[in-house]
Amino acid sequence: MKKLQSIKTSIVIGILLVSILFIFMPAGTSLSIIKCDGNIVMTYDANATQEPIKPLTDKRQVPITVSYAITGLFAKQAAARLSGRIKSFIDLSIEEAPDWCTASVSPNVVSTDIDVDFKSIQAIVTISVNENAPAFSDGVVKIRLHARKILSLAIEVREVTLIADIRFYSGYVPIIGFSVPKGNFMEVSPMSTANFDIHLENLGNAKTDVICKVLNVPKDWSPNIISKTTLGAKVLGEDPTSTIQLVVKPPYGFGYHNERETIQVSLTPLYYGDPSIRGQEYILTFTVQSRGFSTPGFEAVLLIFALAGFALISKKRNKT
Repeated sequence: MKKLQSIKTSIVIGILLVSILFIFMPAGTSLSIIKCDGNIVMTYDANATQEPIKPLTDKRQVPITVSYAITGLFAKQAAARLSGRIKSFIDLSIEEAPDWCTASVSPNVVSTDIDVDFKSIQAIVTISVNENAPAFSDGVVKIRLHARKILSLAIEVREVTLIADIRFYSGYVPIIGFSVPKGNFMEVSPMSTANFDIHLENLGNAKTDVICKVLNVPKDWSPNIISKTTLGAKVLGEDPTSTIQLVVKPPYGFGYHNERETIQVSLTPLYYGDPSIRGQEYILTFTVQSRGFSTPGFEAVLLIFALAGFALISKKRNKT
């Protein structure tokens, strides 16, 4: 009888000691009784990605919401014991992005309370695109969220990883480069024309129309330029260059001329698919000097006299 009572006492003491051990067991121990699963959900503000992200000039900040909760048979008991003592730490990083896109997330680590109901924390994902982004193309940034494993108070919450997508699309940047290989000054005679070559290059990320206009026309001068030219996009494997010509004909009234005029040309890039999307206007300035004699209409008279003289000379030779 005493032996049986001693055994019962030992069992009770053992149970008490094990209970005390479980209560004061430090975090990180591998011994666990309650096992739970961690769960992550990520959402983002879709309004932040409704407008296209313009290459080079736009850094879009997209707010994200990270939510965490635990599930399992004894999840409520585990949450009650861990609440206020232990937090869940979640590592945030960029898993994948297009090669024409740069993305980052801040902060890189967030923490939430542990509960069976989702607890949320905010972070920011920053997205920018470069000039190699095809205009109005869909893009996806993949975010990696990793909730670390929790071991404490005889409770284990398993680690969990989530890959979530943020969808956006790139914008259009209407930029052109230009050069004037022969310079922007030319001296010609009144009966000639000044021909200025203008080399254009599409530096944007889509097929681009360039609208060309002469802004000022001096009296009695005749400047002309093509009204529109189309440049391909380098990012699409097209030829982004073209050469157009400004042709200026000075006045050619009879007499001596010594006149100089300045002519301005406007170049405006437009999106090939939608002319309402336009870039800044570029202004080019050209100067033409007209110097020399002009004899308009006298060429025919001189030709007649020349022919008559030739005929007389030939007739005299024949008589001789």
